[in-house]
Amino acid sequence: MRKPLYIAAAMRAFFLFSLVVLSLLAGCQKLHGLFARLGPGNPHSVTIGWSPSKSPVTGYYVYRETQFSGPIKLTPQIIVGTQYVDKSVEAGHNYSYFVTSVDSRGLESKPSDKISVAVPQ
Repeated sequence: MRKPLYIAAAMRAFFLFSLVVLSLLAGCQKLHGLFARLGPGNPHSVTIGWSPSKSPVTGYYVYRETQFSGPIKLTPQIIVGTQYVDKSVEAGHNYSYFVTSVDSRGLESKPSDKISVAVPQ
């Protein structure tokens, strides 16, 4: 019966040691690359907001452009509110955004004025 107690004590010591080592490495930023590969954890995002349409609308579509690509629709479904958070941006890149409104028949308006955003490094 003593054997399981020794194994349990050894396992606790191993996990405690591992926790201490991981804590020290994390403090030194040694594990930053490992955690970046394991999960999305993108620290950057862009939040855009706009004034509501004066005419009755069902909602809005949000589009993004880069220097190297044409407009990409970021919202496959209509957004009801007047704010959108783009979590797919990358550090050091420039983006332009515009919005279209959608009426009850599903018709899109002309694009709004573009706004440009530079995401920091």
